Order: sequence, then structure tokens, then C-alpha cells
Amino acid sequence: MNDALKMFAKATCNELYDATIGRSGAELGWMVGAVETHETIEQFVESSNRYSESTAPKFGEIAGLKFVAFNRVQPRKGDERRSLSVVDFGDVRIAIDCDLTVFL
Repeated sequence: MNDALKMFAKATCNELYDATIGRSGAELGWMVGAVETHETIEQFVESSNRYSESTAPKFGEIAGLKFVAFNRVQPRKGDERRSLSVVDFGDVRIAIDCDLTVFL
């Protein structure tokens, strides 16, 4: 995943991920909220159908990595509305608080 993260960082001008950023744990390098998920992109889209609020999913590819992006989601009432994308890094997917379509 290291090479894929480097390509992803370059494609997003290091605005979302930068390996030189010194955060700890799973957030190492991420400058936006990021969590690992083992759900496939398709499973994630299916789950979004149960969200309190969700814009239509937009599918794309950045640095050779497939992703799905939502301009605005609210998983449960009371949760903050935010942008969300899920990027497929092969063995793991990363959900980030950003609409990746702005980088296309």
C-alpha cells in the first residue's frame, strides 16, 4: 500500500495525505479524517442507502485507485454532515472526509 499511498498523495498534491506528517497510529500521514474499512466499495454504497442523508454516489479513479465519493452524507440524525470518499487500496479501503471528485 505504500506505493499506492505515494501515488495517491501526488495525485492530490499532498493535500490529503503526506507521509512526512507526524501523526500517530492509523492516522499517520492523513490530514483529513481517515479510517480503514474492509467493506468493498459496493458494500459501502449499499450501506449508504441506510444513511439519514446521502447525495448520489460518484465513482471515479485517481492515481489508478478506484473510489466512490459522496458530496454530503449524514450517517445518523445528529451526526455532522460532511463529504466522504472511499478509496480502494486493494487489500484495504480507506474512508476519508473529502469528496475526491474535486481532484479530477
